[in-house]
Amino acid sequence: MFHFFQSFLLAIFLPILSLGSVQVEEPQPVVILGGGVGSLTSALYLGRAGLHPLVIEGPVPGGLLTQSYTVQNWPGEMEIKGAALTDKMKEQAQANGAHFLNEEVIQVDFSTRPFAITTRTLDGSGKEHQIYAASCIIAMGTKPNFLGIPGESEYWGKGVTNCAICDGSLYKDKVVGVVGGGDAAVLEALYLSNIAREVYVFVRTDKLTGVEGTRVRALLDKPNVHLQYHAVVEEVKGDGESVVGVRLKVGGRSQEVKLDGFFLAIGSTPNSQMFQKALTLDQKGYIVLTSDQETSVKGVYAIGDIVDPVYKQAVSAAGDGAKAALQVQQYLSDRQNKLVVQKTSHRETKKVHISKEVIEIHSTSQFHNELASSGVPVVVDFYATWCGPCKKVSPLLDHSAVRLAGKVKFLKVNVDKLSDLSSSYNVKSMPTVVLFDAQGAELERKVGLEQITELLKKLQPE
Repeated sequence: MFHFFQSFLLAIFLPILSLGSVQVEEPQPVVILGGGVGSLTSALYLGRAGLHPLVIEGPVPGGLLTQSYTVQNWPGEMEIKGAALTDKMKEQAQANGAHFLNEEVIQVDFSTRPFAITTRTLDGSGKEHQIYAASCIIAMGTKPNFLGIPGESEYWGKGVTNCAICDGSLYKDKVVGVVGGGDAAVLEALYLSNIAREVYVFVRTDKLTGVEGTRVRALLDKPNVHLQYHAVVEEVKGDGESVVGVRLKVGGRSQEVKLDGFFLAIGSTPNSQMFQKALTLDQKGYIVLTSDQETSVKGVYAIGDIVDPVYKQAVSAAGDGAKAALQVQQYLSDRQNKLVVQKTSHRETKKVHISKEVIEIHSTSQFHNELASSGVPVVVDFYATWCGPCKKVSPLLDHSAVRLAGKVKFLKVNVDKLSDLSSSYNVKSMPTVVLFDAQGAELERKVGLEQITELLKKLQPE
């Protein structure tokens, strides 16, 4: 009976799904919002069930786990990099029939059937699309918190960051600080202790609260790690170009600590703002579940950190993902006599041929030659192969290089291979994109996916 239902379902939906170089037409049997571990697990289960789920990855493919340099508590893996783990999971999901769309969700409407999901491209063009779905799994996780203190935003990307795995290599043999007292702070400090000369950890309370006891003990044993308890960071100090330290209040007394870099590890907030009118949320913004992973709307499920204020583990998100996938299968099966839905809109996404016009720099002399001989403005991407956000920026630059061929030159610099070059341009965080004029003078620089996307959008022809 299930095979009949599956064939009937796919006969309706799959003729209007084509994802060669990412085309989407609606409706879809199931759409997954987010690209982290929970999402990838749901995609695997639903793909193996023959439902060909569509995963809208959002701005951080692989989720926050990609920022973990090492994962040691994933079953079956003694140790693995977070990005490597999510890459393997995505490859497995794709092999089983899942499809991935490189866009972000900006609006949902769960009041009609099929559900309406509005997405926007991440190439700087700002194009919006409508996707319709018979069911939906929300796996959009959380976003890091900020202190909201003087100097924090001013020096963001100039020494202030929230990703040790992305930016840690820039602080080799330097002095850095980490603020926070939970598992995230412990992991960041441990990673940085193997790179930086000294690591200061600023803890607001009287102890570390990380649940990973082994890691806490390992951190306490590090001779180059200095913990300061009852420490409240009040200001990030800088010289106009880079971070030079922080001002603290410890036990009611102010003091300054000289630093080259400052890492935030102070928790996160669920990415649930767009669901405030669509679903029931709790007081902290987490999506409320009614039955297993089902939300207040039938056919809509939520998984991972966006529903979990307590555990926030990759393995628990994966468990959520498996349960939600099984619930979706049952939900669609129960509705098999109501599967034929009227299409309320239609869109076509043309295939875009992306040619590799971004020039990889292999030496400092090559870089200066490319800059000097350009004759047009130059965009330079400072990246690292293990940096998750950098992987998201790369296809945006490829796309822009095609559209701006002959008008703007695009270069990319691997900061690990050309550390002296990146240091000479005071690169403090990744990804960093620097725009030069036709004479090689720096015009502006942007740090992080959002800022870089805005810059590329500004460069696009009207």
